Amino acid sequence: MGYSALEDFAPRWSAGYGAQTCEIRRVVLAVVHSVAAAERVSAAVRAIESEPGIQVVFTQPPGPAEELVRNYLAMIGALTTPWERAIRGRSDLVITADPAETGSLNCALLVLPAVSGDGEIVGRNGRCCVAALARLLRQRPDRAGPVLVGLPHLQAMTRLRVTAPQVGRHAVVIGDPEYDKLLEACHEQAGIHRDQRLGLVLSALGPDSLFGRTPAVLRRLALELPSHRVRLVCRLDPDMWARHGRRQLLAWAGRVARERVEFLRPEHDWQAVAAAADFVVGDHGHDTACAAAAQKPVYLANPIRKAEVGSLREAVARYGTVLDPTVPLASQFRWAPRPGTQVARRVTSAPGESFSLIRRQCFRLMQFTSPTVN
Repeated sequence: MGYSALEDFAPRWSAGYGAQTCEIRRVVLAVVHSVAAAERVSAAVRAIESEPGIQVVFTQPPGPAEELVRNYLAMIGALTTPWERAIRGRSDLVITADPAETGSLNCALLVLPAVSGDGEIVGRNGRCCVAALARLLRQRPDRAGPVLVGLPHLQAMTRLRVTAPQVGRHAVVIGDPEYDKLLEACHEQAGIHRDQRLGLVLSALGPDSLFGRTPAVLRRLALELPSHRVRLVCRLDPDMWARHGRRQLLAWAGRVARERVEFLRPEHDWQAVAAAADFVVGDHGHDTACAAAAQKPVYLANPIRKAEVGSLREAVARYGTVLDPTVPLASQFRWAPRPGTQVARRVTSAPGESFSLIRRQCFRLMQFTSPTVN
């Protein structure tokens, strides 16, 4: 089980819970609506959680994924507090991937929405959240504190400022912390040699995803790639587990895939696996895009449909090699990495900089001066 914040919290963590081991100068409330959102927020929180004097507390609004999110937070060892207590308590900063339910939190707010392959700014359900952001800004009391919308690249910020200027003026570029985490893992893996190849299968959420459209590719990989030479790992979008359950997903995958493929649990550090992978089989999702941007050999289970010119989706479609179902899969894989610059430019305009950018914006929002040297 994870830790539980048993007392209402205040900006200095002074709500009568005994003597402090470490002095708490600021409290950051991480609001997560789903496991995918929790992954995104926890990747961003890495930029500030090691700072002396900052206490990060996680909470989740009521929703269909409550149990899975609770289990995920327990697995990563996060300090948590119930939502009812979070909206009554006081904090210095809220970090979230989705604006929903955050209007009642009266402190500085950093929203970190995802950007879809077609450039849409989306919330936890994969739908455009610009209208929700505009509504939040209209209804938010002046005393509640500043709001920032952190986006991964300049193109998304420019588009937002044109289409929704009332939201766009709150936007800043903070990079992509999940992609940067993958880059770090790749650097750690550099020079490591293994006797066995590692293949990573990635599936986004939705009917156009690898698992939604062609789950049979898992069975074919399991059957056609020799187990003594290739280790197969599958990372499904973490919100799939919440919507269908592990038992059902493994049943749909089939016996051969269950016996031959390792399915990563949502709390598993998939970036470390991706960094070690010799090849990736994926789809149109963000994880596949990150793997391509990290110059991994990427194979697409299906052609990517509706790819707008200049979009991330188009860049992944150009980079990846579409698997031919009429040809043995083993004969289609090549191991040499390819330049992923064009994909990387559409994932983030600040590669490797998200840590410092998020840190700077959080400190500014909290009016916090670090006593340490960066």
